[in-house]
Amino acid sequence: MKNKKKLIGSIIILVIFVGILCIGYMSYKNKTDNDFKIEDSFVKSDSKKENSNDTKTSKKEIKAQIYGEVNKPGVYSLNSDDRIEVLVNCAGGFTDKADKYSVNGAAKVSDGANIYVKAKGEKSISVSSPSESSTNGKTTVGEGDVEKIDINSATEQDIVNKKIKGIGEGMAKKIIEYREKNGGKINSVEDLKKAIGPKRGESFSKYVEIN
Repeated sequence: MKNKKKLIGSIIILVIFVGILCIGYMSYKNKTDNDFKIEDSFVKSDSKKENSNDTKTSKKEIKAQIYGEVNKPGVYSLNSDDRIEVLVNCAGGFTDKADKYSVNGAAKVSDGANIYVKAKGEKSISVSSPSESSTNGKTTVGEGDVEKIDINSATEQDIVNKKIKGIGEGMAKKIIEYREKNGGKINSVEDLKKAIGPKRGESFSKYVEIN
């Protein structure tokens, strides 16, 4: 009789123990599953935000005009990180007469840019005799005789070719470097002053167009 009671007691204790183990296992499993769901939701949420930001960036549109020696001059829509090379391609490429090095294909296109592609042998300046002056054997031109240069599309060589007093290769290089660091655009006379100094910047501004 005593043995029978002991056996029944042992069975009851075992059942209770197994029940506790089952309850503990189910509780742990549910908690783990919930943690995975929460973590997964965070990952999906972050992924959506990242994709949304990428889309906004890629959809930023700018417009720029190109004319001169290209097959299809006009205004074109581009992405904000596109280069002048892309704009040239949109315009059907260079004509056979084009001076391909009159524009810097690697430069970024700024919104509202006005790009002119010169013909081979085309001169950037128009000189009249009364306004010519000679300094150290180099010919310079007066303010009224120079065709203004688009400073946001000009190459270093374009600037040098203007033969403006005080603006040689060194100054031209500084202007291009500043423009590239400033988002590919010179926005004002103040930017020119920052690039090559107050006096030179003020003087040089008379010979350029700032679009």
